[in-house]
Amino acid sequence: MLRRRSRHGHPDPAGLSPLRTLGSALALLLCALALGCGGSGETSTIAGPAPEGPLPKDEFIRQADAICLSGDSRIEAAADDLAASGQNPTPAQVRRIALDIVVPGLEAELDAIGALPPPSGDTREVEGILSATQEGIDQIEADPESLTAGPPPGLEKAGRLARAYGAEECGVR
Repeated sequence: MLRRRSRHGHPDPAGLSPLRTLGSALALLLCALALGCGGSGETSTIAGPAPEGPLPKDEFIRQADAICLSGDSRIEAAADDLAASGQNPTPAQVRRIALDIVVPGLEAELDAIGALPPPSGDTREVEGILSATQEGIDQIEADPESLTAGPPPGLEKAGRLARAYGAEECGVR
């Protein structure tokens, strides 16, 4: 798991506390596959009219990475708010963040990346990444509190596939 600084730049002096672990797990979810998390019901600022014809691979990855990066602030803010409370998050808090922020955000980003025309010959690879991401979303919906243990297997798989495909900015790390 990655260590993160709070938005105020102060590291967790004792290492990763349970709150930081949860915050890191939630923040890591924002980029499963080149997917970030926008807000509930929000559309990505990167989304626009779908390009005509297949994109070159480097352009597809650039746009997918941009989509990922466009929405990470909302999950990070929610994770920071939990960490700032100084209390272990309750199952209800974890469930709220999972279902009200993480899932809708992942779905919005899944839609935005799914609208990009994949590079010629790469449809199966891209569909595999998107399918694994949907599997991860389904796993979160089935057991939102499991996020305290880290990303679900579907999102971990999506991240591995995305990195293998060439995504640099995104993927569960």
